[in-house]
Amino acid sequence: MARATKHLNTNALWADVGVRTLRRLGLTHVVISPGSRSTPLAHAFAESDGLHVTVALDERSAGFIALGLAKATGRPAALLCTSGTAAANYLPAIIEARLAAAPLLVLTADRPPELRECHSGQTIAQNGIYGSYPVWSAEAAVPSSDLTLLRHWRQLLVDAWQRSQGPLAGPVHLNLPFRDPLAPSDAEKGFKAPAGLNLETFTAVPPCGIVRPTLTPATVASLLSKTERGVIVVGPHAFEDRDESAAALRELSQLTGWPILADGAGTLRGDLAGDASLVSGYDLILRDVKAAKALRPQSAVFVGPLPTSKVLRAWLKEGDITVIQLGRAGENTDPTHSRWSRLDGQLVPSGDKVSSKASAYGKAWQSAQKAAAKKLTHIVNVDWPFEGRVVSLLDEALGPDDRLFVGSSMPIRDVEWFYHPPGPGPEVLTNRGANGIDGTVSTALGASLDGKRTVLLCGDLTFLHDSNALLSAYGHRGDLTVLVINNQGGGIFNHLAVAKSAHFEQLWGTPQATDLGKLCAAHKVRHDLADDWNDLRRLLEIRGKGVRVIEFRTDREADAAWRQKSFR
Repeated sequence: MARATKHLNTNALWADVGVRTLRRLGLTHVVISPGSRSTPLAHAFAESDGLHVTVALDERSAGFIALGLAKATGRPAALLCTSGTAAANYLPAIIEARLAAAPLLVLTADRPPELRECHSGQTIAQNGIYGSYPVWSAEAAVPSSDLTLLRHWRQLLVDAWQRSQGPLAGPVHLNLPFRDPLAPSDAEKGFKAPAGLNLETFTAVPPCGIVRPTLTPATVASLLSKTERGVIVVGPHAFEDRDESAAALRELSQLTGWPILADGAGTLRGDLAGDASLVSGYDLILRDVKAAKALRPQSAVFVGPLPTSKVLRAWLKEGDITVIQLGRAGENTDPTHSRWSRLDGQLVPSGDKVSSKASAYGKAWQSAQKAAAKKLTHIVNVDWPFEGRVVSLLDEALGPDDRLFVGSSMPIRDVEWFYHPPGPGPEVLTNRGANGIDGTVSTALGASLDGKRTVLLCGDLTFLHDSNALLSAYGHRGDLTVLVINNQGGGIFNHLAVAKSAHFEQLWGTPQATDLGKLCAAHKVRHDLADDWNDLRRLLEIRGKGVRVIEFRTDREADAAWRQKSFR
């Protein structure tokens, strides 16, 4: 808990009450963007024993670092900034947190009401600045030593903490006005703490247990269409308990006889490796018109957001099938607009022995999966630097105690196509709420702060777009390896129709010639250029605290041509 101090002003008392309350609630990590107006809380956070404080100069990067912590731990991380445009830079991370249901406690310090709307320096309209993206927003009272207002402050923080975790989990925004004096060392004339106030007792709030409703596979199966032509579709998903979730989905598959189509950006492919119900090559399978027609389902269960595959999404949409959606309480995550309903609850195994249902439809999927696996192996096993082969090396380098963070654009698609671990693999995280490239390095850096070895797979544009994350690499206490696939531009655009445009390189190719080694050297970050596959394997074995960057160079035109030829 915070060290016992004699408070010299109202803000110091207010901040001490706030930080003590948050620590009692379970806050373990805070990311602070330096500034003046946030001084009372920043100082109180720094003084709190056992609280991990990360200071990030760039507010946009800071927002994503806090987001990474929230995604990695599943618990709210606090994010603090000063007044003015500093708060505006948090918006991209707040959008991702909202769409990914990541708990985030956003604390924006502000000028008091009398300094607003009068062109006071570093003052903007901060209430409502994030629009509809927070799951809840509120403004605290101006700090006071009045006991009633201190109780209001305490209750506001408890409310914010619980709202951030559900049932509609996501970012919560609290706007916090402060009057001078801001520094805890500045004595305030006439200040007196409430007589007899014991902060240990005052901030002893009850535990905030978040109880989520549960669903058994039998309950879900009883609500499904009585047909053998159904599929269980599992998208990019970070399960709270991967073993429990894998067992529950296996049980649901056994009860229904339906195959499980699992996105690579999750743990399910590894956890169900070898299970006859698992289908990981669906994108390649469904590119065949005859196969897509023969395997068309009548019903489905969607678990979490849909997989990245546009081929899969189009196939599901064409059928106008009946769907039950699981995994996101209070929200629709079905862009196919199926005949749809939602069950709010976490799927858990019953523990009962269930006999598998065999069907001609299920066997057809198994046969298609075997053929797809053989073809995918042929596509990826080449000697030249094909980007898809990098993913297969990650199978070897990462185990179940590690974490793989996957960037958007081509890396997430390569994971979907070529990531087929032979057994339980690493935890997989992504920023697939808004699917943007911004903040990817910062998010991975934040995730690695929980102590788990983390490898980020991203492209050169994603890395450069968030290169300010390297400002936080100095003294980084986590273990982060950034594997940059450098094809000198936006490789994903080579697969679009605009690739034939005369203006392609200028408008979409985004060519760049940055020397990544010198960029890393400027931040005193280790950089290695992997010359070949063996070199890349060797570099991926390096572990330890800090941030290191591995650059692997490829040719995006040759890469695109090989994919177009192979996926016909």
